[in-house]
Amino acid sequence: MQTDVVTATSSLDAALEALRARGLGLRKGSEAPAPGRIVEALPTGQPELDAALRTGGWPRGSLALLDATTGSGATTLALGSLAAVQERGGIVAWLDGPGTFDPATAARLGVRLEWLLVVRPASGHEAVELAAWLARDRLLDALVLDPGATGSVARAAWDRLATLLPRTESVALTLGSGAAGTTAGIRVALRRQAWLGVGRDLVGQRVSATVERHRWALAGATATFDLWFAEGRRIDPWLRATAEPAPVEVLPERRRHLTALSA
Repeated sequence: MQTDVVTATSSLDAALEALRARGLGLRKGSEAPAPGRIVEALPTGQPELDAALRTGGWPRGSLALLDATTGSGATTLALGSLAAVQERGGIVAWLDGPGTFDPATAARLGVRLEWLLVVRPASGHEAVELAAWLARDRLLDALVLDPGATGSVARAAWDRLATLLPRTESVALTLGSGAAGTTAGIRVALRRQAWLGVGRDLVGQRVSATVERHRWALAGATATFDLWFAEGRRIDPWLRATAEPAPVEVLPERRRHLTALSA
C-alpha cells in the first residue's frame, strides 16, 4: 500500500516546503483566524472525553498533555484525535522523537496518511521548536508531539510553544510528562481499568481519563471509554457493547464474546 507520508529529518525549512509543495497552504489550517471569532474545539475522537473536557474537545490554541504510563493508551488516543480532526477537513502532523511511529497502525486506526506530515526530530528540543515553527506558519490544525527519550526539553521552549498556539488556533498534544506537565493548559491522566478480549485474544483496553487541569473550563471530570488496538476496530459493534469487567472465561468457539479483564 502506498502511504505517501511526508518525512523530514532536522530541517525545518524542508518540512515546510514539503507541506507547501503538496498544497497544504491552501487548506483550512493555513487560514488566519477572523477577528472576534469564537474559538472552537477539535474532537478528541472519544465523545466521553469531549464531554469531560466541557469544551467539546481540545480547545483550539491549547497545549494538551496526555499523561500515561507506557501502554496505557496515550498513543492510541492521540492517533484517534488526529483521525477525528482529519474527518473535519483538518491538516495534522506527528513529530516522532523516538522513531516509533507505525504508519500501518495509524491507518488502521483511521488516520489518512496522504494528509499526514511525519517528522523525525533529532532531539526533544528540536521537536518542540519544530512544533512552534509549524504552528506559527498556520499550516496545521493539530499535531502530536512525542519527544520520547530524546533528552529533556527546557521549560522555556514549552512556554514559547504554549504562548504561540493561541495566536494560531492549532492544537498540540504531547505524550509524556517532564516540563510540559507544568506548562500545558490541559492535562489528562490516562489509567488502564481493564483489558478487553475476545476469547483468548486481547483486542483493546478500557481506560479512565481524568481532566486534572483545564485552563478554559472546570477541571476534575472523569471519562471512561474503550481504546481498541488496530485489529480490535474491526470487531462487530455488538461484541463491543457486551464488554463488562469480568474474569476471562474460555468459551466454546461459537460462543465467544467480548470480555474485560481486570488490570
